[in-house]
Amino acid sequence: MHYWIENHLNLIQFSPYIFIASIIIFLLIGWLYGRYRLRNSRDIIVRDSLATAIFGLSALVLGFTFSGANDHFGQRAALLRQQASVISQAYQSSKYLNASDRVKTQIDLKQLLETRLAVYGHVKTMDDLNTNLALLTQQLNQLNEEVTISISRAPADTKVLADNILRPQLAQLMNVFQAGILNAKHHPPAIIERFLFVLLSVGSLLSGYAMAVQKEEDWFLTALYLGLMGFALYVIFSLEFPNQLLNFDGLNSDFLRLQKELS
Repeated sequence: MHYWIENHLNLIQFSPYIFIASIIIFLLIGWLYGRYRLRNSRDIIVRDSLATAIFGLSALVLGFTFSGANDHFGQRAALLRQQASVISQAYQSSKYLNASDRVKTQIDLKQLLETRLAVYGHVKTMDDLNTNLALLTQQLNQLNEEVTISISRAPADTKVLADNILRPQLAQLMNVFQAGILNAKHHPPAIIERFLFVLLSVGSLLSGYAMAVQKEEDWFLTALYLGLMGFALYVIFSLEFPNQLLNFDGLNSDFLRLQKELS
């Protein structure tokens, strides 16, 4: 699954539906097999302790996956806000440079902002993402070099301010963006996703089987369970892959607001 995700990033939006489709299929398989057992056997015993253990393990892995995705999303959201803030600060502090360097620095900061907004646009594979991140890194290095040189030739009356204000902001900008670049490709090990997929499928198989052999078919509760599980999976994938599943304007509101202010 991890290989599939890396090479089909544009199809991640369908991942929750693949999971829920598997849950439904295995639920029906379990129910059909339970009905078959009822027709061919008189005494059928469902080991509640074993089923409960499997369901408990599924809940544990589901909760662990949700917690990890939520933490990862929180880190990304914090980095995004920091990136927007440090670009704004550096843009304002460019006033300490001489006129020509100030204009060039402000143009470079706007281009950096545009490149950051476009990092996840039209990305279909991990190679596409790596290409966009490489372009972002190149612009960062170029900005670092140009602003460093510009600070050294700042006017005498603002050189101290450029050294003590703009230079630390430039260093912070580099650190925050580098952290974002590293975080962009950080995801949980693929084996966790596979384990969750297997556990949910097996749990659905047991649920369908138990429903049939115990003659406790309640399709309203079953539909409610499937709906809640589907929504839970959608939330998990949205937190883990926000750029593929969440609204672009909402996710990048800080960048878009800053872009409007600088235009």
